[in-house]
Amino acid sequence: MRVLGVDVGVKCSHYVVTCEKKVVEKGKIEETGKMGEVGSTRETSEPDLDGILPRVDFAGIDAPLSFPRKGSLRECEKKLYKFGIRLFPSGAEFFKPVVLKGIEIAQSLRKNSVEVYEVYPFATRKILGIAPESKKNRKAGLERIKFELRKYLEFDDLENSDLVDAAIAALTVELYLEGKGELVSGKDGSILIPSLGEKIV
Repeated sequence: MRVLGVDVGVKCSHYVVTCEKKVVEKGKIEETGKMGEVGSTRETSEPDLDGILPRVDFAGIDAPLSFPRKGSLRECEKKLYKFGIRLFPSGAEFFKPVVLKGIEIAQSLRKNSVEVYEVYPFATRKILGIAPESKKNRKAGLERIKFELRKYLEFDDLENSDLVDAAIAALTVELYLEGKGELVSGKDGSILIPSLGEKIV
């Protein structure tokens, strides 16, 4: 069983593939249709994402996959706020390109029979205690996050915070498939998180 985690960016998204809690592939997808594994120069001229994304069974996408029915927050986001988990509002104008890119990636995966979930890596870090107070954009913070993440996931290295988020997205889906996750849902979307109230090791 292969699980894809995607950290969505407007011009460049990063991905990680895991299998049985081990990272087996990682890379990036660029807006031009170029895909390169970290450290390689593999490319494709495909006009869309079909044939670009790795072959997987399940996927976790780190981006909202829907817009709010009204206002700036979806019902599932409001529920996460009540759990003390902060996030960017999916209805904010500045965040719209990320949402649209996430939806595009999800649609491409679903066309290939991949079961897709929206995931929020910071929520996973908060619930599992993966250095939630550490700042991923600082070297020391990122190293601390990777140190704690190794309690749940095997990997050689994840060179940047985008790959770390992609790996956490895949981990969240793996936990859910083991019965250790839950969907926080509303009428306008849902976010997959690890089970609340239990420490999963």
